[in-house]
Amino acid sequence: MSDQHDPFSESRMSLVEHLTELRKRLMYVLIVLLVATFAAFSYAPELFTILRQPLDVATSGQKLVVLSPLEMVFTYMKLSILAAVFGTAPWMLAQLWLFVAPGLYAHEKRWIAPFIIMGTLSFVGGGAFGFYVVIPNMFKYLTAMVPVGVENTYSVETYFNLVFHMLLAFGFVFELPLVMWIMAAAGLVQPAAFAKWRKYWFVASFIIGGVVTADPSPVSMCLMAVPLVLFWELGILGARLVARKRRQANVAQAQAGSPAR
Repeated sequence: MSDQHDPFSESRMSLVEHLTELRKRLMYVLIVLLVATFAAFSYAPELFTILRQPLDVATSGQKLVVLSPLEMVFTYMKLSILAAVFGTAPWMLAQLWLFVAPGLYAHEKRWIAPFIIMGTLSFVGGGAFGFYVVIPNMFKYLTAMVPVGVENTYSVETYFNLVFHMLLAFGFVFELPLVMWIMAAAGLVQPAAFAKWRKYWFVASFIIGGVVTADPSPVSMCLMAVPLVLFWELGILGARLVARKRRQANVAQAQAGSPAR
C-alpha cells in the first residue's frame, strides 16, 4: 500500500473531536450570552418602552395589563435575553464559523469577516423587519377582527411573548440563505438536496409561521411563510454558486497536485 501523504488529513476531525469542538463553541456562546443578559437587564424598562411601540402604532396606545406578581420580572428577563441575542450576534456567528472552518479550504477560511458582517446585518435586518413591518400590521389585523362590544385587552406576558418569538424568528429567517451557503461551502449539503426539499419546505414554512407566531391567522402565517420560501430559493441559488466555485477550486488544485486546506 502506498504511504503517500494525505494533504487533507490535518483538517479532518473524528466524530468525538467534532462533538468536543461543538461543546466548546456552545460554552463560549452561552458564557457571553449570560453576561450580556445580565448587562441588558439594567435597561429592561427602556426595552419595554421601545418594544411596545408596534402595539401603540396599531392600537393608538392601548394599555397592557399585568395578571400575576412575577409577570414583569419574567418579561424583563425575556427582553434582556432578546437584547443579548441581538447584541452578541457577531460573537455567535464567529463561533459558528470557527466550528465549520476545519471543513473549508484555506481561501474559504478567509471569508470570516464577510460572513460575520453579512450574518449580523441579516439577523438585525430580520428583527427590524419583524418590528417595523410584521408586528404592527399583524396587530392592526387582529384588532380589526375584534367585534363591537368586546374589550380588546392584552396582558404584558402575552404581548411580549409574541414580540420575543417574532423578532427572533425573523432574525433567524433572514439568516437562512447564509446558513445554506455555508453548509454548501463546507460540503455538508449539496444544492441538489436543497432543491429536492423545496416542496417540503413550502409546506413547513406555513406550519412554522403558525407555530412561531403563536397566531393561526392567515396574515401572520403568510408574513412568516413568504420570507421563508423566498429565502430558501435565494439560499439554493447561492449554494449553487458556492458549490460551482468549490468544484472549480477542486479541479484547479487537483491539476496543481497540492490541494491545501
